[in-house]
Parts: sequence; C-alpha cells; structure tokens
Amino acid sequence: MAVARGRFQKPKKDIPLQITSMMDMFTIILVFLLKSFSAEGSIMTNADNLVLPNSDSKKKPAEVNLQLAVTNEMVLVDNLPLVPTEDVRKIPFDDPDPVIGKVEEKLRSCLAQEEEMVRLGALNAVQGKIVIQVDKNMDFDVLFKVMNTCGKVGYNTMNFAVMEREQ
Repeated sequence: MAVARGRFQKPKKDIPLQITSMMDMFTIILVFLLKSFSAEGSIMTNADNLVLPNSDSKKKPAEVNLQLAVTNEMVLVDNLPLVPTEDVRKIPFDDPDPVIGKVEEKLRSCLAQEEEMVRLGALNAVQGKIVIQVDKNMDFDVLFKVMNTCGKVGYNTMNFAVMEREQ
C-alpha cells in the first residue's frame, strides 16, 4: 500500500533567512521611538491627588531641585510623606514664626547633604533651591507655614510648580 503524501512537503533545500523585512520592522520601531522621545520631558513628578494651578509662563526649571509637595492630605518632601496637612492647619496662624517641625528636620538633613556635596567638590556652592507643589485649592495659611519653614532652614529660592496652560 502506498503512503499518500500531503500537499505540504518539506522543501528539499534550506531557504536562507530573509532579514530585509525584519530590518524594515526594526527601522520603523527605531524611528517611532526616536520621534516619541522627548529630550526635555517632564523633569518633575507630580504628587498624587494634586491639582496644580495653571500658568502662562513658558519658563522651564533648569534642573530638578528638592521637591516639596502639599496635598490635601499630606506634606511630602521628595515624595516622602512627613506630616498630615491637618496638623499644619492646627499650627496657630498668629504664631510669629510658624514652623512645621518634621518638615524642618527633613529640610535640615537635605541641606546638610548639599553642604557635604559642596565639601566633596560635587557642587560649587550650596544652592538652597526648592520646588514647591501646592494644590491650587490649598489655604494660604498652610502655604505660608510651608514657605516660612523652607526660608528658616535656608531654602530661600522657592519656585512653584504649575501646569502650562494650553493655548
């Protein structure tokens, strides 16, 4: 009895690998990635549950500095939660020097690290720059206490993070 062979048979000789179409595919992927890559990018990460105010300013921050975020729930330094915002509200506004204790301690340790970097030669001078992200609906007294704490420690160059308004 003869064995019937199917229509699909193994070719008699090996066919070399065709890499032309594979190279085309990789080229398309490379062009897509290069096109979507942004050299400027977003150099700051927004804190969760934070709505930044809109601005017409086109000025971009030159470098990422120390970041302090004030949300409705927490005060964060470099995305590390430190103090509930409610505790900041409880500090009396008529206090002549309202300071947030835990934030002050953290900022002092960050400033000490910056001074150590100057001592080691990694930085030319202590910059004392901080970027503050505040929810646009935050009370002024909370913002005032945060700014007072930053200034008392030595972070006197304060920049506020805002969202660029779409034209």
